[in-house]
Amino acid sequence: KMAGDTTEDLVAHLCELVDFYMLPELKEDLDSVQLEVSQFESYHSLLVQDLPKLYDLVQEFLQKGEDKSHEELRMKLLLLLCELTAAPTLYQLKDDSRNLLRNANELARKLSQSWWESTDSQILKYYEMKLKRDCWKRQLGAVHGFGRYLELRYTNKSRMPTQMLAFALSVGSNVRECYDTAYKLLGVQIFSVMLKYSDPKDIQELNVHSVIYEHALQDAYNMESTEAISAVWNCLYLCLDHFVELDAYTWNQCDDMLDRLIQNVNLTSSPKVSICLLEIITRLGYYFTINRSEVESALEKDLADPDQLAACREVCLCLNASTSYRWAKAILEMLVLESEKLLQGVEVCAELLGQMLRCYLVCIMPIPLQALHYHLPEFYAKFVAVLMECLNTHDKAPSVLRLVQRFTEIFSFQLANCSIQKLPDNLTEFADALQIIQQTIRQ
Repeated sequence: KMAGDTTEDLVAHLCELVDFYMLPELKEDLDSVQLEVSQFESYHSLLVQDLPKLYDLVQEFLQKGEDKSHEELRMKLLLLLCELTAAPTLYQLKDDSRNLLRNANELARKLSQSWWESTDSQILKYYEMKLKRDCWKRQLGAVHGFGRYLELRYTNKSRMPTQMLAFALSVGSNVRECYDTAYKLLGVQIFSVMLKYSDPKDIQELNVHSVIYEHALQDAYNMESTEAISAVWNCLYLCLDHFVELDAYTWNQCDDMLDRLIQNVNLTSSPKVSICLLEIITRLGYYFTINRSEVESALEKDLADPDQLAACREVCLCLNASTSYRWAKAILEMLVLESEKLLQGVEVCAELLGQMLRCYLVCIMPIPLQALHYHLPEFYAKFVAVLMECLNTHDKAPSVLRLVQRFTEIFSFQLANCSIQKLPDNLTEFADALQIIQQTIRQ
């Protein structure tokens, strides 16, 4: 046979194989059956047995040189790789197939750099056919593959076209209606790629950010894992930049988010979830700052170190406190409630204390004392008592001790730097008490 023939034979053979390895469609809608990982065992054993051969054939095809034909094969290969490397999914390959997955990911990255442009319109047609409103619930591979495709395909340099933006919005909106939180999370992942990598003009014209914001705010109630909670709030945070009329001085989307976040912190029993939510409350606290990145890098430092803390404090003192004014009382009450969780393990205690300290620096510190002093006596009394209890519970563990010291120093600083001529009486006693506490801690 001539060389041309063998390439054609190889391509035809590869096309058949790729079709064969795509996840078959489900017999029933995924929300009317209870799917178990065990149902994918025969599919897994087929992949484990055959994928290495497929990879070898693909390498052979690639070595024959890039030929602009063979569109169909390229498209099918990309679709298969997106389906295989999507995560988390019920059908994904197990950890013991790590090499297979690593190869799939490497191949996906390698091919996607050079192949996208030519396959874009075909791939959109494929997903439009598979993910129509009613039939996506049987297309487990395609729906997860689509989420992965968006992640691989779009970047700052390669923006999502309007037609794909509109389609992705409909897919994301459909999948999040599924009661299973895995699909709510998939919806959030799709939305996040759209918000990051579309043309802001398209987002405005189609009002994409408002639609996503409404959906994600509802889903913030149903997320359980810290990964999902973090994803949904980060998605909401991305929406904010597209609301061009936001104004710190009047109630806005940030306030709606803070309202929900503070409620969720108060409701959760998990310190890990608290830490995750407090981080977002803190980010909203400096949302209206011109130099967000400066605040971010100051907060990333080790604040148990007195010098790093002092530097961070200076950055935070310059923040615009207009949002925080509205939430100071609620945030102080939340910190007192949260402080109960500090009496669990030492590691969790130190991590949670660090996050509370950041929240205090950003949301409470910049507010002038004359606006705060009504709420502070009760807060100081309760919170400092728990900090002291914390030291006893954890036998003055160094990681906890240092953060407790930093917290009391911040309170002293707040009282010493008061712009009111004379400290209100109810606060003078605290200034003295804090001095005594700091001496006790040092002993």
